[in-house]
Amino acid sequence: MSLLRRRKHPFNESFRKPEKEHENGDFSYESKRKKIPYEHEEERPLSKWSCLDTWCWLIGCVCVTWWFLLFLYNAMPASFPKYVTEVITGPLPDPPGVKLRKLGLTAKHPVVFVPAAVTGGLELWEGRKCAQGLFRKRFWGGTFGDVYKRPQCWVEHMSLDNETGMDPCGIRVRPISGLVTADGLGSGYFVWTTLVSNLARIGYEEKTMFMAAYDWRLSF
Repeated sequence: MSLLRRRKHPFNESFRKPEKEHENGDFSYESKRKKIPYEHEEERPLSKWSCLDTWCWLIGCVCVTWWFLLFLYNAMPASFPKYVTEVITGPLPDPPGVKLRKLGLTAKHPVVFVPAAVTGGLELWEGRKCAQGLFRKRFWGGTFGDVYKRPQCWVEHMSLDNETGMDPCGIRVRPISGLVTADGLGSGYFVWTTLVSNLARIGYEEKTMFMAAYDWRLSF
């Protein structure tokens, strides 16, 4: 009898030979049991994309896009928008003032501008304690500055006396004189600026252009 015997390899599922198919084409019972899941086994629920997640994602995309466009706007040179416009639409036409100057027109008669209620600027000359630090600040027209921070004070100073129809005692709001009165309604909104600049190209200046400023509140 031989002293050396061949040792049997330990049982391992990975070394199991695939079970042979029966003659009728069916697999054995063990292979079927592996393929058919147990009834008590539950599938893992898939994570759902909620409405809150969608809104957060949308707001994030908008903020990132906004900051990216703002960065590009601040990074590009000032003449870049004008260059792009000229590339797309061709060379910009000459302003009306330049065309009139080429035709030989020059300043002759004085020009008077009459602003409307929206563009007629009003400033504070005398006010109550709540308006401290607002001397000669715009109370109407333009960007208002610090006035919007004191709404009750602004209403008190803009209101007229019911009996006299004038400013209440201790308050003086007067129209702003000069062309700066109705140059623009606010940042990015021009009213008389384009007209004044074109008249200046044909020789007009501050001595020949006047703004007829008035207190539009008195007409009401």
